[in-house]
Amino acid sequence: MRKPVSRIAAGLAAALITTLTATLPASPAAAGEPVQSPDNGLVFYSSYPTEVVGRQATPDDVCRQVPADATWLLAWSGGFGSVSGYRTPDCSGQASELNHFHSWPKGQYLTYKAS
Repeated sequence: MRKPVSRIAAGLAAALITTLTATLPASPAAAGEPVQSPDNGLVFYSSYPTEVVGRQATPDDVCRQVPADATWLLAWSGGFGSVSGYRTPDCSGQASELNHFHSWPKGQYLTYKAS
C-alpha cells in the first residue's frame, strides 16, 4: 500500500513543478540567489518572491544601503532585535521598524541599521 502512495505523491509533485514552471514569470535578476528555508541572518528579498537580493549575518548598528531591488526582509537568525529603515541615504530622519515580516514599495527605504 505504501508504494502507490509514494507514486501518487511523486506524480503530484511533478505536476506542481511543471505547472509552476509554466505559469511563474522569469526572474528579472538572473543572478539572484534562491530562497532557502530555513535561512540564516537578515535576508532581503525582491518582489519576485523566490529571489534573495541581500544578506547580513549579524547585527552591528552600522548604516547600510538597502539592496536596490529589496521589497521585504526577514530576520531568520542572528539575534536581530531591531531593523530600522530610513528614506535617506545616511540613516538620518525618522526610522521605520522593518524587523517583523514587513514589505514596502521598491525604493521606499534607502538605508537601514540592524541592532
